[in-house]
Amino acid sequence: MKLLRLPGRFEWKILIALFVVASLPLGAAAYLMNVTIDRIEAITEQHQESIRQSLGGAVDVYKAYFEQMKDSFRERASEIGASPIEHASELADVPDLLRARILSGTRVVEEWSAPASILEQAREAPPSLVALPARPGSEPRLLELTFGIPKEIYANFLALREAMEQERELDRLLPVVLPRIFNGLGVAVVAVLLVAAVLGLFVARRATGRVATLSDAARRVGEGDLTVRVAPRGSDELDDLGRAFDRMVAELSEARSRLGYLQKLSAWQEVARRLAHEIKNPLTPIQLAVQELGSKYRGDDPQYRRLIDTAQEILNEEVGVIRRLVDDFSAFAKLPKVEPVAVDLGQIVDDFARAHPEWQAALRVEHDGPVPSMCDKMLIRRVLANLVENAVHAAAEASRQPQVNIGARTRNGAAVLTVDDNGPGVPADARERIFDPYMTTKEHGTGLGLAIVRKIVLDHGGDVQVAREKSPLGGARLEVTLPTAPSS
Repeated sequence: MKLLRLPGRFEWKILIALFVVASLPLGAAAYLMNVTIDRIEAITEQHQESIRQSLGGAVDVYKAYFEQMKDSFRERASEIGASPIEHASELADVPDLLRARILSGTRVVEEWSAPASILEQAREAPPSLVALPARPGSEPRLLELTFGIPKEIYANFLALREAMEQERELDRLLPVVLPRIFNGLGVAVVAVLLVAAVLGLFVARRATGRVATLSDAARRVGEGDLTVRVAPRGSDELDDLGRAFDRMVAELSEARSRLGYLQKLSAWQEVARRLAHEIKNPLTPIQLAVQELGSKYRGDDPQYRRLIDTAQEILNEEVGVIRRLVDDFSAFAKLPKVEPVAVDLGQIVDDFARAHPEWQAALRVEHDGPVPSMCDKMLIRRVLANLVENAVHAAAEASRQPQVNIGARTRNGAAVLTVDDNGPGVPADARERIFDPYMTTKEHGTGLGLAIVRKIVLDHGGDVQVAREKSPLGGARLEVTLPTAPSS
């Protein structure tokens, strides 16, 4: 029922534009048709008058010719009747004569007829009767003569008379038909304008409907809903605008997600910095106090000595664990600033594999030629170290011989690093949370490795995610997307 509602202002503009566009050529066509019809009427009238005069003159000529022929036939019949005629066949040589009969009362005494070939090509004139000279002792005789004219001449006369009748009929019809044609044209113009208005309203409704959808989507985005999508299905400019809007909202959503992650990460970094500071300070006094406690005992109780040595060993080990935790907190809290340069990402991967002999048995590097990228070599090596270490630990905790594939390639205008492992994989519900600080699935992990990875990659202008497709090795696949070098 949307088509039945009153048009809006934008729809009125489209309708008026379509009406003007449709009415101008139609009005011009109607005006030209009117002028043309008037001109045709004038020309037709002149032409018909000329034809009427010509046809009338021709018909009169034929009539005069026929009358003259009739008079000529009567005169010739009188001349023939005045001469002594004994037999009808004596008249065979008379021009234009078709039949001759000698009558005595109502009885035909003798008859002559021209050959059939001549009769077929002639049109008979009315018979002429003349009295033959009387013979002594005989009944009075009459001579009946039938002359003829060429049939072609008479046929032309009939055709000319029929054409004249048709011309008269046309003279009667034109004053009636031409106005009807013009009235029909006017009705057609009005119908076309109505159809144009309906089609224009339909087109306007489709256009304004899509504009209204875009407007509503923009309003929802302004209210903070970045999940809205227009999802156009056509290929015109409005659909291109809708697709551009969807891309913009998707990029905005991704940017907001990254910003929120960085803000959360910044808060966790501040917490890590304070924790590292608060924990680090008492570690050294604790360790010194334990060492001094062990060295001050001078007794000879072996059981007590074992107790002191065991406590000292446990305390030193736990202090070491806490110190490593403090070091991780400090490293997380003080990530260096990214200084990207144009490098070959494939070369960085090769150098990384050579620099870590402890992992070479499990590592396999794959890349096709140079992969130009803008990145900080030192920080990308740290990204690779964290990802490979996680992959090795994941496989080891699943009691599998570690296998790790590192790939570097260019895809869709970006440099992509992939790290595949043969571990248990990442559960679907943990794919987003796995990069949160202190989120870990390892028994002794701090949960900072992947958070550091994502912080470094985001600072490069890229991102890292767990791929939805399964790794060829059967475990997880992590993809790092980095910007390509400008020269590429």
